[in-house]
Formats: sequence, structure tokens, C-alpha cells
Amino acid sequence: MDRQTLLAFLLIGFIIVLYPWYMSIVAPTSSAVGSFSEPQQSEIQNDIVDSPTTDPLVNTPSPNSSTPLKTINVTTNLYDLSLSNKNGGSFTGFKLYNFKDHNNQLVNLIDDDNSNNMAIGFVSVDGDRILLDNNWGVVGNTNKIRVDRGEKTLTFKTRYSGQAVTKKYTFYPDSYNIDVDIAFENPSRFVSRNQYTLNWNGGMPATEKDLSNDYLFFVGYASLGGEQMGSKPRKGKSTVESQNGSTLWSAIKTKYFISAIIPSEPGIAAQVESELINDKPIYDTQITQSTNSANQYTVYLGPLDYNSLRDFNVGLESNVDLGWALFRPIGQVISWLLTKMYTIIPNYGIVVILFAFLIKLLLNPLTVKTFESTRKMQSLAPEIQKLKEKYKNDPQKMSRAQMELYKNSGANPMGGCLPMLIQMPILVSVFSIFRSKIEFRGAPFFGWISDLSVPDTLFEIGGFPINILPVLMGSTMFIQQKMMAAPNADSQQKTMMYVMNAFFLFLFYRFPSGLNLYYFIFNLLSILQQKYLIPNPNPTGLGISLKK
Repeated sequence: MDRQTLLAFLLIGFIIVLYPWYMSIVAPTSSAVGSFSEPQQSEIQNDIVDSPTTDPLVNTPSPNSSTPLKTINVTTNLYDLSLSNKNGGSFTGFKLYNFKDHNNQLVNLIDDDNSNNMAIGFVSVDGDRILLDNNWGVVGNTNKIRVDRGEKTLTFKTRYSGQAVTKKYTFYPDSYNIDVDIAFENPSRFVSRNQYTLNWNGGMPATEKDLSNDYLFFVGYASLGGEQMGSKPRKGKSTVESQNGSTLWSAIKTKYFISAIIPSEPGIAAQVESELINDKPIYDTQITQSTNSANQYTVYLGPLDYNSLRDFNVGLESNVDLGWALFRPIGQVISWLLTKMYTIIPNYGIVVILFAFLIKLLLNPLTVKTFESTRKMQSLAPEIQKLKEKYKNDPQKMSRAQMELYKNSGANPMGGCLPMLIQMPILVSVFSIFRSKIEFRGAPFFGWISDLSVPDTLFEIGGFPINILPVLMGSTMFIQQKMMAAPNADSQQKTMMYVMNAFFLFLFYRFPSGLNLYYFIFNLLSILQQKYLIPNPNPTGLGISLKK
């Protein structure tokens, strides 16, 4: 890898490290307040009262209601859901059959922090802030629902001021989508301005062994008019961002999973609240909707799968990391290609190796140009040194003489920069996708490389992981530098080469093994290409003519 390539990757690393600091300056958190802001828990009054009207299917809850807490188990082909009658259907457990954690247990997307979800809130006609967080009645006598063929529903019901409020869930056997239908009886009698909120509190749990890395990907958003609204969490301080406008969805995502609420009709406002608690980013989202709307939603709780999120046609797929916004189309092609290759070769490790071959073939013309330009400049190094000695007291003459030398030899000092810049979109997209692609999670290669989404730790010494692929990647990078180094390189240049190698080894040491495997193979192919496929320039054929 030549100096220009190393400089480019150094800049990538520099941007990755300083990007959060940069965003905190250019995008400070907003303090705007929406038309309906959910109060703190201490301000909420639970005014659920008994209605004179009885309903044979439902217990009628009130602050003193004896409606017991009940949990219904819902199983599909994809997940095992525990649904409490608190809040009229609060998710208290959501285990994914196709994903396991580092303890070989099913991934559970609900923990103690976010189990108080899917609550409905509003301001009453008396001006009180109400949250329907009581134990609702369950329509029908059921404790377990198996959804293996066709859709099935579950309905909860409660009353406020004598008026019924119902919430119906619809489950599908082979989808992470859960439809939610809310109905208010005569809402104008008890809901001020006919506006209510649907909340998801407590964010999402970490699912990866490396918590600090997992937390880096935690984000809470709401999409208003196609623009994402969110706030960065701060330790010990809650940050709230609210805004009125056409709300397409609210979502909280981790590195590999997401919980999203998508209204069938755009909401009228949204709020995102964030706080850093014990180093964990906690997000609360809230969508404000009109009771005059269809009051229909879809909850998506599952993996960050690009195609599944794109099917909503509301831009929810933007939560999948495909690289910088400018390069997302390239990232989409790369992600699609990797997935298609896996359908033919069901081993993502082999897919990564073949993908490295394809990218090397694609970039071969640009790589050759870069290598040729670098070697040509190296061959001119002795002549340039002579010019520096000859015109050491006259910089202008030295500059003119250098330009004449470049012109006569056909060399271009910037000849290797343009090919490197053209490659950057692909390199950046590969870097982003390989770090967070859901298909790599839990995907084995061979031997000790059992999960391409985590470092390939062979063993530990005193708690320090011994990862093999980063060392191999760093070794190939060092060999490339040695092959491209100028023969007359001074000690300062050699020191810089060693420092940069150490920097990249440190940077990549805890990166996923899939990413390190790709760069190791890519560097190895570059070494072979450099040694056997690119001829050395012929100094006698450069046409150098120095003026005396």
C-alpha cells in the first residue's frame, strides 16, 4: 500500500474518531417544543375510572381496579413475544428465533428498561395529562396464541370517563411487522383537541458482547417531512427534541436491530428524548396523532434488514448503515451483491474473499495507474535530489527545473491522487457495510473464525484478546509499504512508515473479523499484483534531459 493510500485511510480513521465531536458542534440539540409534550411520570395522573356501562368481555379498570396483571404469549415462526395487558399491550419479552447472543441464548429485544412501552397518552378536556398505563382488559379468554398459518389478532380494552378505548394487535407468521389498531369511543368528550400520543420508552437493550462498540450505534429518531429529528444523549441530563409536522415514523436502533412505529397516516408531531444512563444511551420516542385519523400503526421489532425496512416506503431503510449519504447508492449495490453471492455460496467468509477479488479486478486499472505513477516518481528521486543540491540557494530555479524534469520524463506528481480519490467511495462503503451488516452477525467462516461480526479472538492472555486477522492485515500493509518505499528513503520516512503501521493495527485490532479478512485478502492481492503484474519503469526510457 503506497503512501497516498495510507494517507487516505489515515484520513478515514481521523474522520471516524472526530466525527461525533464535529457533529456536536455543527448540529447542537434543539429545545423546540411540540404541540403536545408528554409530561414527566410524576406529572401524569392516572384517571381511569369505572364506567356505569358494563362490558361482559372486559374488566373495567380504575385507579382502584382489581384487574390483575396478565401476560399473553404470542409465538410466530420468527419470534416469541410476551405481551402484558399493562398499557393495553406492553411488550415485556421479544425473543428472536434466528439470532443468538454471545451466551448462545436467543436475542431478546426487551429488557427492564424498555418493557413499559406502547402506552397511549393525551390531555383530557379538563386539562389533565393522562397516561392509560393501567392494566387493560383482554377481549376473550386466552393466555397463548400460536401464529403459524394466517394472521391472528389480540384485543385489549379499557374505559376513560365512561368511554371505551380499544387496542387491537395483528400478528403474522413470517413477518416482524405487528399491526396496531386503536379506537376511541366519542373521543371529543374526553380527549382535548382530539390529539393523543403513542409512546415507546426505554430504548433498546444491548445485544453484543462488546457493549461500548454496540452503544456507538444506538440512535433514536423520528422522521418529519423526510428529515430525521433526534437528540444526542448526555450523561445525567435528559435532552428533549420536539417538532410539529408530518411524522412518517419513529425508531430506535442498535448496531443490528431496530424498533420502529410507522403510522398508516403521517402523525402531526413527534418527540425524541434521550439520556445517557450508566454509559447506555436511552431513548424515548413519541408520535402525536389525531383521533380523526385511521389510528392504525405498524410496529417493526427485529433485525436491521434493508429490504424489510424499504418495503414500508417511508425511508425507514435509511437506518441501515451503507456509508456516507453521498455514497449510499454504491453501498446498496455492495450489500445487494454480497447477499446474492451468499445465495450461491452459503459461507460469508468465502463470499468476502471472492468479493475482495472482484473489487481488485474492478479497481485494477486505477491501481496500476497509481503504482506506475509512484514508481516513476521514485525513479526520478535521485535526479530531483541533484536538482535540490544544484539550486539549493535558488528555489525558483529549482522549481522550474523540477517541472522541466517532470515534463521530459512524462511523470506527474499528482498522477496517483486521482485514481485514489476515485476508489474512495468504494473503500468507504465497504468499511461501513462490513462493520454493521446484519447478515455477518453470527456468520462463521472456518476454524476459530466463528462470527464475522466480531474480532477473531483465538485466545486471551491476561484478559487481552489475541486476534489473528488484524495482525495478518497489518503485516500485508507493511510489506506493501516496503515494496513501494523509495530506495533512498531517510530515517524519518521509515519511522513514519512504522508509526502508520502501528496506528492501523491499533485501529483495526477490535474491528469485525469480516472487515479484517477483506482487507487482508485485498492487500495480499495488491502485493502479488505489485510484484508480478506491474513492470518496473525503465529509467533509460524516461527521456530525461537536464539542462546544465
